[in-house]
Amino acid sequence: MTATAVAALVIIMLGALARRTGLLRPKDGTAMVNIVLYFAMPCLVLREMVGANLDSALILVPVAGYLVYAVLLGTAFAGARLLRLDRPGTGALAVATAVGNTGFFGIPLIAASGGGLSVPAAIMYDTFCTSVLTWTSTVALANLYGEGGSEDRRIEWGRLSRNFLLPPTWALAIGLALNGFGVTHLPDAIDRPLEIMAAAVLPLVLLYAGLMLDPGDVLRARRPVGFATVARLALGPVVGLGAALALGFSGDVMRTVVLMAAMPTAMMSLVIGGWYRLRTDLIAGAIVTTTVLCTLTLPLIKALM
Repeated sequence: MTATAVAALVIIMLGALARRTGLLRPKDGTAMVNIVLYFAMPCLVLREMVGANLDSALILVPVAGYLVYAVLLGTAFAGARLLRLDRPGTGALAVATAVGNTGFFGIPLIAASGGGLSVPAAIMYDTFCTSVLTWTSTVALANLYGEGGSEDRRIEWGRLSRNFLLPPTWALAIGLALNGFGVTHLPDAIDRPLEIMAAAVLPLVLLYAGLMLDPGDVLRARRPVGFATVARLALGPVVGLGAALALGFSGDVMRTVVLMAAMPTAMMSLVIGGWYRLRTDLIAGAIVTTTVLCTLTLPLIKALM
């Protein structure tokens, strides 16, 4: 994982350089995210689920994610009181701290890091925990604490249902079905294009992170950004380890759960925060800071395990 993390840091810096030189602009990030979401990520999920060894322990992996979320959310609210943040700031700190980038960043990083980890466990963590929380709790928090929340202040169930119709979810369903029917590998004519497309996930996400890099966001919100960074990258894996041990995980699944709990701030939190006018400088600063620093912390965590 160390080599992968170093390479990730280099690609993030290339994205920042592309922004600084004008080669790419922040608005280009939308196209990059859509390519990952609608093309590359489904290919990665499908390839990893076909023929995977689906241990029964995977059913409990999302439970570990919910435990991590609960602790980090409580920590975020305590931090908001300590830092005396206003309502938009409190909501921003909550969504920046509680939910990690387990999909766009976690799954491809786990997949690219070699042995000793479980990609199916990472997919279960993201699909049945992070994705659900993103479109329920994160939307509700942003709606409640933002300056531009909707009048009824309810969870937007329409967004939640549409989220489960996105291509990665369908790829997971197809992969599980094929796995259940004993399909251990796909024909080369199908597998090779999927493999090539799947390889695009991590570099595109890392370039996007560099493209969003704005030192001004970090400086403007340095205290809450620092709090969110410590909570996500230091407290997260500790809570993840406790949850994994409590649920009886071991080996590859345990290590994967701990690493998923230590992932950087979810990029989707910035989009949702923008919808409801939370402090987007705080969320963006947390995304950039945690994404850059996790290239150092994640290899260390894996080495300690």
